[in-house]
Amino acid sequence: MKKVLFSYLLLLGFVFISVTAQQIPLDKANYARAASFSPKKLKAMVFSTSVDAHWLKNSTRFWYVFETSEGKTYYITDPDRSTKKVLFDNDHMASQVSLLTHDPFDAKHLPIEKIKFIKNETVLQFQIKSKLVDEELEEEKEDEENDMENENDLNGKSKKAKKPGKKTFYFEYELASKKLKLLDDYEKPKERPDWANISPDENKVVFARNHNLYWMDKESYELALEDEKDTNIVEHQL
Repeated sequence: MKKVLFSYLLLLGFVFISVTAQQIPLDKANYARAASFSPKKLKAMVFSTSVDAHWLKNSTRFWYVFETSEGKTYYITDPDRSTKKVLFDNDHMASQVSLLTHDPFDAKHLPIEKIKFIKNETVLQFQIKSKLVDEELEEEKEDEENDMENENDLNGKSKKAKKPGKKTFYFEYELASKKLKLLDDYEKPKERPDWANISPDENKVVFARNHNLYWMDKESYELALEDEKDTNIVEHQL
């Protein structure tokens, strides 16, 4: 009976302390607590909340990526057939990538970028950045640092060498056979500039400048890719 009474009194004591603590007014704003709910911090906890559909050109299907606490999962969906399935098994993909690149990757953190369907939508093309610093890039950094030191000694000005980038691997993945191929001799195509909005037939390009809209034909666009100041470029103001 005494033990029960003691436990009861102890519980009342904890409740009293808790209620009293909640009634104590704050002397200053708790900015650190508020910062823990910033968009950047919440993004690391919430993960995906919507679907960003990437529609395929030769069919009515689309693919998307959905991220949870277990990592990213890539799905392919066919609305006409009401089907949805994963594009690939993450564990199998991580093991293949690690085997081909000799770079450790795990299924939960696969840094896949720039997925593209090729060969009549039967093959995936994508790229992955290495976790390790490339030896050739590291040597380039050392040479650049040496050049910087010599230049600093001559000019008396301080310059810093750029950080060495990490090697990028390019792959092709056959959806039917589930085989992954490392593209050793892959030449990265020239990326499309952000300012260009190209028509579906690729014959016209629309772009904005100084709060106005313009368009140019394919020939002028190709000239602009080489040199935006080329006098042969013809622009039409909308």
